[in-house]
Amino acid sequence: MNPINNSPQNNFGLDQEIDLKEELKKYLNFWPWFTLGIIVSIITCFLYLRYTPETYKIMAKILMLDEKEGLDLPTASSLFSQSKINLENEIEGLKSYTMLEKVSNQMGLQANFYAVGHIKNSRLVEFPFQFKLKIDVDTIHSKSTYYFDFKSENLEIYSTNNDRKYTFKEYNTTSQKHDLPFDIGWNEANPYLNPNGSYLLELLPQRSMINELKKELNISSVGKKSEIISIDLVSENKEYAENIINTLIEVYNQDGVDDRRLIHKRTIDFINERFITLGYELDSIEMDKQTFKLENNLVDITTDATISLESRSKSDEELFEIKNQILLADLLLESSSSGNELNLLPSNIGLNSANINSLISSYNNNILTFKKLIKSGGINNPNVKNLNATIEDVLNNINESVATYSAQLNQTKIQLEMKNKKFNRQVSSIPEKEKILRSIDRSQEIQESLYLFLLQKREEAEVSYAVTEPSLKVVEYALSTEKPIAPKKPIIILSSLLLGLLIPFGILYIRFLLDTKVHHKKDLESAIPNSSILGEIPEIKEDEEKLFSNPNQRSVLAEASRILSSNTNYLLGANKKDEGSVLLCTSTIKGEGKTFVALNLSLALASLNKKVLLIGADLRNPQIHNYVDVEKRVDGLSNYLYDDSFDWKSALLKPFKEHPTHTVLIGGNLPPNPVQLLTNGRLDSLLKEAKKNYDYILMDCAPTLLVTDTLLISHLADATVYLTRANHTEKELLEYPKQLIQDKKLKNVGFVINGLGAGNSYGYGYKYGYNYGYGYGYGSES
Repeated sequence: MNPINNSPQNNFGLDQEIDLKEELKKYLNFWPWFTLGIIVSIITCFLYLRYTPETYKIMAKILMLDEKEGLDLPTASSLFSQSKINLENEIEGLKSYTMLEKVSNQMGLQANFYAVGHIKNSRLVEFPFQFKLKIDVDTIHSKSTYYFDFKSENLEIYSTNNDRKYTFKEYNTTSQKHDLPFDIGWNEANPYLNPNGSYLLELLPQRSMINELKKELNISSVGKKSEIISIDLVSENKEYAENIINTLIEVYNQDGVDDRRLIHKRTIDFINERFITLGYELDSIEMDKQTFKLENNLVDITTDATISLESRSKSDEELFEIKNQILLADLLLESSSSGNELNLLPSNIGLNSANINSLISSYNNNILTFKKLIKSGGINNPNVKNLNATIEDVLNNINESVATYSAQLNQTKIQLEMKNKKFNRQVSSIPEKEKILRSIDRSQEIQESLYLFLLQKREEAEVSYAVTEPSLKVVEYALSTEKPIAPKKPIIILSSLLLGLLIPFGILYIRFLLDTKVHHKKDLESAIPNSSILGEIPEIKEDEEKLFSNPNQRSVLAEASRILSSNTNYLLGANKKDEGSVLLCTSTIKGEGKTFVALNLSLALASLNKKVLLIGADLRNPQIHNYVDVEKRVDGLSNYLYDDSFDWKSALLKPFKEHPTHTVLIGGNLPPNPVQLLTNGRLDSLLKEAKKNYDYILMDCAPTLLVTDTLLISHLADATVYLTRANHTEKELLEYPKQLIQDKKLKNVGFVINGLGAGNSYGYGYKYGYNYGYGYGYGSES
């Protein structure tokens, strides 16, 4: 051990390496903490992974189909046209309360069954017994929990709502009267039912259950340019989540199909209503024709002139077409002007006006959109109000267009009738009876043609209704991941190990950060650069020898004391004279072990066959008498300083028989004026005389920070042994001896670290296996 600090090294990398090793060693001294942290983290990780339910991600993909394209092959024009599908609307439709309500009602999601375990409960996909809910789902306003316990002879049901237990025989609730909102029965065919098991039933309110399902469902587009929607759900039970997603797809597809069927259904209903009227009209014409022929005895009439008849026939055809259009226009106008304005209008009934047909198609599309929006948004939604105004405008345009078209037809009819009259005059030779008969035939033909036309349209509408194209195509039904997405075992295991290391590291870091005590040599060297470290005295346990009482002793304390004496001689080397050397032992505050170290240092010097005198110069709180087993009031230094006639040699003690060259002069009686006694000059005389008879004179002095006694006599010493104590001396107090050295109030100072534990020794290891700690107590008063 080098007592004097070497000059700082220029190799920066080496300094950094040494600091890193020291920091690492500082934490490794607490390796049981890290071991315990890792063990606790591994146990916690095991319990977490053992009892945390595994969750899986279930995903399905659907392709939204264009209503106009359906499943048909794309045409050349459609390849370059932008899709009219609004995926955001479709996604909101899938997550709408209406859709999820249909799913809930279809699957009975208000009632959830679980198998009760010791630690956790497991959701069951199917009811393990026959179950029937006796109340309407809308009447469930709060969560209700029921426990089912199948005993060997009966069934016990416990309700947490009213804290009541129900007992049923034969595992059937229908055989007894009860106020439970459900009935259950034994299902022997169910392989999942354990007759001795326990089950849990949760009845959930419809609204809260659906809102919770909306939060759990994640519906999104797979890409910006894609028309495929991804539906995924995270659940502990894979089959349960797959059923929910597949049912949602089925319900949404059926809802879209039903919306498309509304147009065809409205067309079919309209035509059926018109068939009734046309049937009455045809029957009336047939009866009129029959009556006319009977009254006029007509069987067959030959045409008068071919040319006149052809001209009139052509005129009749034009007139027939106009009347047909007028009739259809009147029928459409009657339909659009009667009933609720939100009903669909018949489309493609044969009007030759493209404008009217386009307005009817736009009106029907707006009606369907309006019904969807009012379900999800409500009547006060701004979009609903805007769309309602649009519908009214379109309906007004339809009425105005039909009226205008009808007026045009009537004008054309008038012109054709005038033209027909001209032809009639040309065939004036044809009997009046023939004209009447032909008039009847024309009416009959018009009604029959209209009847056949509507019949054809009805068949087309019925075919379209029966083969309505689906709203979507299932790209991939609900499939779950093979491995659970949570808990992630590798991450949790790694995180637990890291926490097992980081938690004790953080505690130690905070502990070191808040620690203000001196623990090792590096703290002393950092506070007082270029200071001389004479030695490190290990902490002595209560059951160990406290004094270097035998020169041949090989204890840890003996070895440390020998090292201290050797370094003290090195410190005195330059000032060594023929006469004895005076050493002053002091500290900053009380309790740092100056008396303990001074006594053992004197014994170590005496073991070298040197004459040593130990003087108790701490007249305020003397402690040497405790080590040499004498009374405190025995005469000593204070008696000599006070009484000129007192011979100090008469008060010398030799308490250690194994050290014949060791002599002790204790402090003596406590004086009222120690400062005056120490500075009256008699101590100088004593030291001058003692130097002639002793090789070393050690003075155990008072702490420097508490009193001025030591500083008043420090000039008498050849060297100063300054005590600090590990885990006791505050680092801030080191500024005081540093200032004393700078002010040269203490000379030739060498520091000793007392009470050093094994974990406090840096760069120096004692090979004797002692342990350091906070148990150092003997002599703690000095």
